[in-house]
Amino acid sequence: MAPNYGYFGTMGALVLFLLALFCLDRVYCRYRQLVEREVWELEALEAAPREGPTCLALFFASFLVLFLLNDHSFVFYNNYSYLADALLHGRLYVDGMPAYLESVEFGGHVYMHFAPGPALLCLPFVALFGVNGFNIAWLSLGLGAANTSLAYLVFTRMGIGRDRRERIWCAALLTFGTVHCFLAALGHGWFLGHVSSWFFLLVGIHLFLAGVFYACAVTCRMPNLLGALFYGGYVLTRYPREKRIRSLLFFCLGAAIPGGLYMLYNYARFGTIMDKGYNLTHLKDLYRDRYNQMQTLPKGEQLAFLKAAEKEVGGPLQVKHVRYNLYSIFLLGPEFTREYPYVIPTLAGVSLTHLSPALYFAARAPYRRDKLTWFLLGTAVVCAVPFLMNYGNGFAQFGMRYAMDFIPYVGILAAMGLTRRPLRGWKAALILLCMLLNMWGPVYWNIFYK
Repeated sequence: MAPNYGYFGTMGALVLFLLALFCLDRVYCRYRQLVEREVWELEALEAAPREGPTCLALFFASFLVLFLLNDHSFVFYNNYSYLADALLHGRLYVDGMPAYLESVEFGGHVYMHFAPGPALLCLPFVALFGVNGFNIAWLSLGLGAANTSLAYLVFTRMGIGRDRRERIWCAALLTFGTVHCFLAALGHGWFLGHVSSWFFLLVGIHLFLAGVFYACAVTCRMPNLLGALFYGGYVLTRYPREKRIRSLLFFCLGAAIPGGLYMLYNYARFGTIMDKGYNLTHLKDLYRDRYNQMQTLPKGEQLAFLKAAEKEVGGPLQVKHVRYNLYSIFLLGPEFTREYPYVIPTLAGVSLTHLSPALYFAARAPYRRDKLTWFLLGTAVVCAVPFLMNYGNGFAQFGMRYAMDFIPYVGILAAMGLTRRPLRGWKAALILLCMLLNMWGPVYWNIFYK
């Protein structure tokens, strides 16, 4: 394969851009030393209302970077647009969805098997521009940029970081130093679900209406259901004793609204409050003969057949898949060749170890003096379980997109670890390395996987 000099030019520009950021940060730190004599003060939570200009700057800067990483083509993997169009016409099924998009059949209709949350975000845009007029990549870019500002606000609310600079670095790590960067920059249907999920999770942590937004995150990615452990721990460790019961009650009431609607949505599709979309997908992917046999049955018998088939062959989550998925998270690397482009991030993905080494600073979080860290760690572990047991690791992808279900909690722990002592130059350099590695993903895909 002949070398693509545009690829080298783009990567060179990214390296120079990140080096410039590093140099500017060094100049700023030197200024702090001269003017303030290295006095680092923790900003109070009451300062959060004054963070508007910083959040706006982060949003526009993040949007610009993601926009430059996008190839500006129309995203045809737009499952959510078809569901949004169906909802606008009073339907839950998407019988007219193109065959190249993932779907399942049940009761004589075609359904989108992804959790429906992102389709609700698409509703106004599909209503205005139509399925073929609305490019979901724009929604992904906007949500991805918003996630950077929200991450900054979350770190401010939780008192992580000594000052604005450290919180900006931590926010950059979370949204540009992880697989989030790749997913937000490309915006394909599979990826939009993860980016939307983070948006609702971060809003839920920052605002007092946590229950509503937590449940909205669940409607984007089902594994977020296990994230309730963190919200409960946050109330127990950060709220005064006299406000805990009331806060937990409001959390549950808020979550009940979207949660109840999601259950009704599932019942109308499958005759059960449980989401059977992924169970049907598992049967369709690995046991097509049974899936086809189910389609020949009357609708009233299909759910019983599905449950019987799962007892026989197992569901999408099984212990036998844990070994490979652990390998995917910690060890799976790119392939190396003697021919251009020399380093190939395969469609199976690349591990967190290779792309986001700064997340290992989670081990340095203050576990002895902050009880919330244990809730964060526990939530990360339980949210990783569905990924570990899943029959697939997220193929096709760059990085580990299913890791997005637990990265928010690991990322908060990593931010705590990074800022236990002043976030000096070598830590900033490590974050920049993570950003460069994850920006490599969309650049590579835009050139070699078009």
